[in-house]
Amino acid sequence: MNNNMDNQMTRLPRGSYPAMLTAFQDDGRIDWQGVDRLTDFCIDHGAAGIFACGGSAEVSAMDDGEKGDLAERIVSHAAGRVPMVVAAITSGSIDRQAALVRRMHDAGADVVAISVCQLAREHEDDRQWIARAESLLEKIPAELRLSMYECPWPYHRLLTLETLRWAAGTGRFHFLKDTSCSMATIRERLAVLRGTPLQLLNAHTGTLFASLQAGAAGFCGIGANYLPKLYAWLCENFSSQPEQAAALQDFLASTVPRTESRDYPASAKEYLRRQGLAIGPYSRKQPAGLSADPAAWLADLRRSEVEWLERIQV
Repeated sequence: MNNNMDNQMTRLPRGSYPAMLTAFQDDGRIDWQGVDRLTDFCIDHGAAGIFACGGSAEVSAMDDGEKGDLAERIVSHAAGRVPMVVAAITSGSIDRQAALVRRMHDAGADVVAISVCQLAREHEDDRQWIARAESLLEKIPAELRLSMYECPWPYHRLLTLETLRWAAGTGRFHFLKDTSCSMATIRERLAVLRGTPLQLLNAHTGTLFASLQAGAAGFCGIGANYLPKLYAWLCENFSSQPEQAAALQDFLASTVPRTESRDYPASAKEYLRRQGLAIGPYSRKQPAGLSADPAAWLADLRRSEVEWLERIQV
């Protein structure tokens, strides 16, 4: 989509950005038709944009070539219907990281996300992180817009305010997938980002409503793979219908112990399959299958989802 966008545009649409899943065949190969169906599902169910090739896509079990192929398929099939934030998560040298960033950009990503923890080891400080980030910026096109993703693997590195202030000041970063799970941290970050092109999207359901009220630009997390219309509604209506939004927030928060269990992302695929989406539940993360039969709680979740969709008239 980036070839059709004004490079001077500095803000992505506010709203829900599902952390898109990957469909696999039963033998572990990518199910390309299933990927197309997932792309359509996200767009048709209220996504303001798509966050592709992240942790939920199981890219930790892919090589860089497969990640690039996946990005190309998703962006091509989306065909400009919504903005595409595509993660370029890899390890190794800055040259290798830059090569994957460039490939995701060439695939048509509007914004390319880098994992915060891939730029420094756990014991290294902000100065080393910034030095590597500066090196990365030198190796990629100046018009390429970047995102930062506080990916929890191989270790969970949260941005300090100093690093965030530096990133916002470069004008190169436009999207932060925040995984701090802390409203105090989010408020501090929003204060730093005020007046810059860098937008904060919250990945944590538990703090979502409060973060939207504080100025966050939307949601980018696991829950939107199960309940996309509800997350989209909350992001769009938190201000105009605060009482209803607060009640929906309580419901969404109550689902997290199940939806973010060790069976994710296979459980999310199974939930969508039971609704008629033609994908299988296979997960490279869990090739042996789900740890337990999820039928009962998935049925309960679906009943509650339908009740909420009727309540908010979606």
